[in-house]
Amino acid sequence: MTGFADLGLKKNILASISFKEPSDAQKAVIPLALKKKNIVFTSRTGSGKTLAYFLGYLSRVNTKLGLQMLVLVPTRELAIQVSKELKKICDKLSINVGVLFGGREMSGDYRTVNKKLHILVGTPGRITDHINAKTVKLGEVGLLVFDESDQMFDQGFFDSCVYIRSRVSKDVQLILSSATMTKKVNNFTDKHMGDYELVRVGDTIPKNIVQEKTFCKKNEKNDLLLKLFTSCKFSSAMVFCNTKVKCSSVASFLADNKFKAKALSSDLEQKEREATLSLFRAKKFKILVTTDIAARGIHIEKVGMIVNYDVPNRDEFYVHRIGRTGRKDKKGYALTLICPEDVERFDRIEEDYELNIAEIDF
Repeated sequence: MTGFADLGLKKNILASISFKEPSDAQKAVIPLALKKKNIVFTSRTGSGKTLAYFLGYLSRVNTKLGLQMLVLVPTRELAIQVSKELKKICDKLSINVGVLFGGREMSGDYRTVNKKLHILVGTPGRITDHINAKTVKLGEVGLLVFDESDQMFDQGFFDSCVYIRSRVSKDVQLILSSATMTKKVNNFTDKHMGDYELVRVGDTIPKNIVQEKTFCKKNEKNDLLLKLFTSCKFSSAMVFCNTKVKCSSVASFLADNKFKAKALSSDLEQKEREATLSLFRAKKFKILVTTDIAARGIHIEKVGMIVNYDVPNRDEFYVHRIGRTGRKDKKGYALTLICPEDVERFDRIEEDYELNIAEIDF
C-alpha cells in the first residue's frame, strides 16, 4: 500500500499531514507535480484534488519570498473552503495563505493584500481586479492552478483565466483540475497549457451511488418529495433545483410539512450562505434545497441522498450533483424527477455517461 512517504514528499511536509493514506488522485498527481510537470487531471468529486495539486509544490515555497502559488476557483464558497484546507498544513510550516473573492468592496481586501502572502486562493474576477490595481503581484508565482475549471469557465471566467495566465511567467508550472472535460476546458488546455500530462483518475460516476429516476408531472413533484422523505430513512439530503425562486419555494414547502429544510442560493448574503452550510454540515437540519451553487467543490460529509428536483440544464451538472453523495466510497443514493419536457434532455445525459438508470414508481 502506497503512503504519503512513498510519494517523495519531504519530512517536514509529511509531519504536517493528518491523513494516513493518499487518495488515488494524490498518488497519481503528486509525483508528477514534484517533477514540475504541467498537469491536466480529472477526478470525481471528493477525491482529494486540492491536496493533490498543493502538496506536489509545497516543498518549493520559500518563506523569504512573496506570492508563489496562485489557486483560481469558481465560487466564494470554494475559495473559502480551499484556503482553510491549505491553512491547516501551511500554518504548521509558517507559510501564509490568503483568500480573495468578489461580493464586497475592494477596500475590504486591504488586510489580505497587505500581508506577505506565499499562497493565494481566489476567484478569477477579483484576482484580476487586484492585478490591475497592482495590489497583487505575480512575478514570483511558480505554480498557477485552475481548480474546478469546467465550472469556472462556464461561469464566464474563461477570459479572466486566460488573462491571468498571460500575466505570470511563461515557465510557470500549470495544473488544471476538473471533474469533467468540457469544450471550453479542452480549448483552454490546447491554447494555453503547452505540454502537459493528462491524468484520469477513477470513474466519472462512482459505482457505489445507486441512481434511480421517476417520471411525473410538474405539479406532482412536491408530493413525491413528501412520499420519499416520509418513507426513507436518511441522515441528510440535498435537493437540487434549477432556479433560485424554485429553491426557496421547495424549501418553504418542506418546512411547512414539518421537515427541517433550508434553502441555499446566490440570493443569500455570503455570511448567510456560510452559516447555512455550517448548520447543514453540523446536522442541525436534514434537507438542503439548493441551486447548482452547492453542486461543486463544497465539502459536506455523509450526504445520504441526492434528489434532482429538476433535471440539470447542463449534462455535466448531473455528475457534479450526484457526486455530493457516495463520497470516499461510501454508499450513496440519487433520484431524478423527470417531467415530459425533460425526457429528451435526461436521455442525453444517460447516453453521454453510458448510464442505464433504473425507473421506479411511487
